[in-house]
Amino acid sequence: MSQTQHIDHQAPHSRAPLITGNMYCLLAAMAWSLGFPAGSVLMQSWDLLTLLVIRLLPSTIILLIYWRLTAGPLPLDRVIWKKGLIIGAIGFGFGTVLLLYGQHISNPVTPAIAAAMMPIMGAILEIVLDRRRLTIRLAMGITCALIGGLMAAGVRWHGYDVGVGFIWCLAAVMIYAWATRATTVNLKQLSSIGQTTVTLAGAGLFISIIWLIMAFIDPLQISIGAITANSLLMLFAFSILSAAISQPLWIAGAGKLGVAIASFHLNAVPVYVMAIMVYGFHGQWDSMRLIGAVIVGLGVIIAQTEPVRHRMV
Repeated sequence: MSQTQHIDHQAPHSRAPLITGNMYCLLAAMAWSLGFPAGSVLMQSWDLLTLLVIRLLPSTIILLIYWRLTAGPLPLDRVIWKKGLIIGAIGFGFGTVLLLYGQHISNPVTPAIAAAMMPIMGAILEIVLDRRRLTIRLAMGITCALIGGLMAAGVRWHGYDVGVGFIWCLAAVMIYAWATRATTVNLKQLSSIGQTTVTLAGAGLFISIIWLIMAFIDPLQISIGAITANSLLMLFAFSILSAAISQPLWIAGAGKLGVAIASFHLNAVPVYVMAIMVYGFHGQWDSMRLIGAVIVGLGVIIAQTEPVRHRMV
């Protein structure tokens, strides 16, 4: 049984884990952003549940092959696989379903508001479970990430009321934050590739079961679009680039920074998506979103000016 995690101070000159962790999270957020424009194109002719299956299963298979080639014989410990599959099914499978349901009964703005709460959820988890001390700088960083995240997401409060859909979306964000921490803590004997592969397998299995149930109950809800060169390119971006590449980077970054700091980077994702839409899909530029991303970046810097923290398990 693991001991309580302790917080130790590290000498100011040893900042390599912070730099590496932030780079991983930055690249993860950018790779993840590629899936949103591709998904918006695919959803014109594909149902979302089928897209999730296509997103998760090929990514899991590719990561499994890569893991085998780079790490040799894969661990067959049933306890590890059981933990990973459960974490993935609940956190990255069920959590996704909750988020989509919350959006379905509300509007597209609601998930953006809930997602901006991710740093708060991550901080709560670390304070409660890891006994992390809430410093003034961390609180300031979280505040910047929240405000900047809402601005980057394009949230405008005029005429908007938070309803029941927000509760479902916020629950999904809480579950995702929990799954990220649970992955880095409970599967620490695996590499980031191994952690990602096992948990994505759990998420893919969960979504596949839901897809089979839906296909049996109401097959008319299942819609598969035409397979063309353009759709294959979009599927590659939606699945491989946005999941198989971003998720290992995210897990690796969260393992070095903790889920609270790592989640700051997710609040800048809407700006990366906007840039992709502007330069790839003739979208429109929104300066307020860019300002929001700058505020998020400021929050990242402020929160990490306190002494670096290590986990000892």
